[in-house]
Amino acid sequence: MFVMHSDTDVYDMVDILGKGTFGEVAKCWKRSTGQFVAIKILNSFTERSGYLKSELKILKILGTFNADKFYFIHLFEYFNDNDKLCLVFELLEQNLFEFQKDHNFAPIPVRHIRTISKQVLTALQKLKELSIAHTDIKPENIMLVNHSRYPFKVKLIDFGSAMPLPSFYASLNEYTFPKIKSRFYRAPEILLGLPFCEQMDMWSFGCVIVELHLGWPLYPGSNEYDQIRYIVETQGLPKIKQLSSGIKTHLFFKQNLIFTLSSLDQLERTNIESFPSAEVKAELHDQKMMVDLIKKILNLDPSERIRANIALKHAFITMQKLKLQYKNTAYYGISIQTARRQRLVEMGVSSYSIILTINV
Repeated sequence: MFVMHSDTDVYDMVDILGKGTFGEVAKCWKRSTGQFVAIKILNSFTERSGYLKSELKILKILGTFNADKFYFIHLFEYFNDNDKLCLVFELLEQNLFEFQKDHNFAPIPVRHIRTISKQVLTALQKLKELSIAHTDIKPENIMLVNHSRYPFKVKLIDFGSAMPLPSFYASLNEYTFPKIKSRFYRAPEILLGLPFCEQMDMWSFGCVIVELHLGWPLYPGSNEYDQIRYIVETQGLPKIKQLSSGIKTHLFFKQNLIFTLSSLDQLERTNIESFPSAEVKAELHDQKMMVDLIKKILNLDPSERIRANIALKHAFITMQKLKLQYKNTAYYGISIQTARRQRLVEMGVSSYSIILTINV
């Protein structure tokens, strides 16, 4: 069994959870406490010291805040092992992509998407306050904490591509691909070569919401051209100002090019659950509210894209309109029960206690 030593503890490697370009993640046993942790082992510390120091700096900043309150993964400690940097994190269960895969990519019910959305938006709001862009929001980087005990409690992980934004807008001359990755979730301003801010993360999360609802990616482009094509076919052309300012616009567009457009509104009637007929209007209303939020998040213009703090007050998250119009429906009842369960989870109450509490 491979053993790693920090200044304060000893870790026994139990399993390899995943491997990537820059290293691997191992499940380890922490001898001092007897708990399992996840250790991210980053290769070639000296060669990539700039990137790794940036990631560590951001993790230290996040570590000064309550990781459970703001839904960030918790970093316990870090240490060097020869030329490798080892980051010791809390052990989480599985990411949303793995969860969907385990369930044959079946659509996640709207009420659970709301639960996930509220948590991720809270995390993004905090990152905005700290002038930090995550830059790699995707299902793989949103992890379930312990689904059986805390249903749909999630945390944001992997700040390896995160960047501080000292000013409201950053220049692409300073931060360029491949730091901004995951093509399916890449914002239009990145694709076109425009200045960007943390609003790129909101776009990415909007794509994630749709993917959870559909069971497949909204814009699965095979390359950047294909990615732009998908976006334009669904949402239309970006504004002329954006097209004329983008340093990469010429790679995708010619003047007077005409496209056939569809619409995000098509999402409103997909995957309606089979509740009694009297309940259909309530469920349809809730789904329309979700799509309304998605459309505000997926605004092609980042300056007009809804911000996380405003999104948290949207009717889909608060359920105010659902309560006003459909308070006496079974659909509202199960939705509010889900929301109450999540509030108890945030208080640290397990699902076993929740069942007793709700039934009282």
